Amino acid sequence: CAQFLSYIDWILTVPLMCVEFYLILRAVGAKQILLWKMIGYSLIMLIFGYLGETVFRSQSVLFGVLSTVGYVGIVYEAWFGSAKKLAVNSNDPKLLGAIKALGWFVLAGWAIYPSLRA
Repeated sequence: CAQFLSYIDWILTVPLMCVEFYLILRAVGAKQILLWKMIGYSLIMLIFGYLGETVFRSQSVLFGVLSTVGYVGIVYEAWFGSAKKLAVNSNDPKLLGAIKALGWFVLAGWAIYPSLRA
């Protein structure tokens, strides 16, 4: 039941975090493809994570790896991909700072959160 409640929370908050990347960067030319890519990564992370924890527990490592693909995709976009490039090219230190803060939140916050609820 606790796992289910965590995923209910995450299915709302994780895609919203990805939308934040897009909304912050839209003023400097972010295309909707960034939005859909980030939401797609978040869905991969959440769906495979949920399935591995609840439905296919005997294959949890496989589903954990598949879920991690989504997480790594979001981290990549924030630190090296198009989100980072748009922020750097904007020459706006506040915008770059905002993207860095979101990147750190995703990298550190999401990496430790699952272990905190265990």
